[in-house]
Amino acid sequence: MVKLIKHVILINALAMLTVFVLSHYVEQFKTTRFEDFLFYVVVVIWIFAKLLWTGGMHSKNTRIDDAKTDSVYSMVNEHNFEQEEKQHYRQNYQAGFVLFIAGLPALIIALAMHFL
Repeated sequence: MVKLIKHVILINALAMLTVFVLSHYVEQFKTTRFEDFLFYVVVVIWIFAKLLWTGGMHSKNTRIDDAKTDSVYSMVNEHNFEQEEKQHYRQNYQAGFVLFIAGLPALIIALAMHFL
């Protein structure tokens, strides 16, 4: 749990720095209200989460070759490609989920500031 909190703090700090730098170069990111700034932080974090989150079997990152019929895979017949592919899916899912969670505090604060 402490590791997750450290990740959330680090991710939010990097996203705030990214939005701050983008506000100097991109007109859309220039804001005068803190809640808009936090909303852009959530957008940046969740864009990275979407890039990392490949959770389905029908993802664009699936292996196209057939390990049983392709002659290249006969050189590494001891290697279990399906297990490695499942491990990659799990790691990508975990990284995307941590980024999703990291965006929630900024979103909650932005919504609270907007409605209160």
